[in-house]
Amino acid sequence: MASPTITVTGSDFGARAPRGTGDDTTSCGPYTANGRVYGDELYITDDKNFEAGYSSTNGANCIGIIVRSWSATKIVLQFGNAYGTFARWYLRNGDGYAVSIKNGIWGGKVRGLS
Repeated sequence: MASPTITVTGSDFGARAPRGTGDDTTSCGPYTANGRVYGDELYITDDKNFEAGYSSTNGANCIGIIVRSWSATKIVLQFGNAYGTFARWYLRNGDGYAVSIKNGIWGGKVRGLS
């Protein structure tokens, strides 16, 4: 299942993405091109079905985030290759979501997927 492109617009995101660490080796198995995890600086949650990009001292999410571009006013993201590999590890129109960027959090309903 191909990852959707997620675009976030706003202000004060900073000039570059948080550093993050590679997420190709996870507790769910190995993945290539699975993106990075960013602690609590950048992550996405879908209705508690899955979370991507989060990590702590206890481990990391199985789905990483790939930052395609980052500026102070616009961020473009995709999920790593673990996206869609297990039941409900994917977005559907109407799902609730939350995006956390540098300790700010925004949410809504997924729309625009085909």
